[in-house]
Amino acid sequence: MRRYWRTALLVAGVVVAALELRGHLPSLSETWLALRTAGPGWLAAAAGLAVVAMVAFSEQQRHLLAAFAVRMGAGASLGLTYTRSAMAAALPAGSAVSAGYAFGRFRAHGAPRAVAAAVMLLSGAASLAGLALLYVGNVLMLARPSVATLGVAGCAIVLGSLIGLHARAVRRTVVAPAPIEGTSRIARMRATLRQTLTLAGTVPTGRWLLVIAMAVLNWLADVVCLICTVRAAGLDVPVTTIATGYLVAQLIRQIPITPGGIGVIEASLLVALTAAGAPVAPAAAAILLYRILSCWMDLPIGLACWRASKSPAPITSAPGTVHAIHAA
Repeated sequence: MRRYWRTALLVAGVVVAALELRGHLPSLSETWLALRTAGPGWLAAAAGLAVVAMVAFSEQQRHLLAAFAVRMGAGASLGLTYTRSAMAAALPAGSAVSAGYAFGRFRAHGAPRAVAAAVMLLSGAASLAGLALLYVGNVLMLARPSVATLGVAGCAIVLGSLIGLHARAVRRTVVAPAPIEGTSRIARMRATLRQTLTLAGTVPTGRWLLVIAMAVLNWLADVVCLICTVRAAGLDVPVTTIATGYLVAQLIRQIPITPGGIGVIEASLLVALTAAGAPVAPAAAAILLYRILSCWMDLPIGLACWRASKSPAPITSAPGTVHAIHAA
């Protein structure tokens, strides 16, 4: 039954995208001309920012592992991030496959089962927190740009304070997480969540702030990558308009209609840019360049990283694990 629902959602997504884009797509010759005339300096900046986004997400998970005394080299962590991104974009139920593969890699590097599951959950929570801070910053930029930085900084301080209070409470009451017991799936999920909260409380506040900073950098580098491709295509769309379209697209992509949001992201961004007055052909070229750099290039790189791995971990299922979102 679940397979039929996924098929129905995919068909519905394709129909909606087709209706939204009907009459708005340029010809292939117009798109190719816009690509050929793209600014090389802006393209180089966009390519660099795409790498920065991947490194930030990689470091986000690596620092969480290090908080539980699990060591993973920077190269191995970055290779895992590219592999996960490729799986999420290319495979059916890619997010679940990606999460299972990461769980196996964490275990192969010595993480206990509870720690591996906790890192998956906590990394997802950090990514959501980073994205939420970008939403706050975008709203403040639209309302009053002069207070945007102060507003985001204030939210980060409040978030850090709450994390610190939770950590102190956990240290006073809990020494170590209890082993997961029980036969029902719901019982195991609840036990995993309790363990994750317990383990989260053992992470120092400074480490948490660093992890969330990496999450913010991941999203920020990705949105600036999009801004650079828009500028490379010669479009003078306001930064706030591009950022708003990007954040709306990130909300839409959370509905798992297609792997990696392929088709959904492109349609959402194209509608946003053309609604802002951008000519269709350069807008399509800008989005195409952005997706090549931030998503499709991850496929061959991820495959190479997977093949280069000395001992590829089996794809397993982490108990009660939610799938971390990131700017893939």
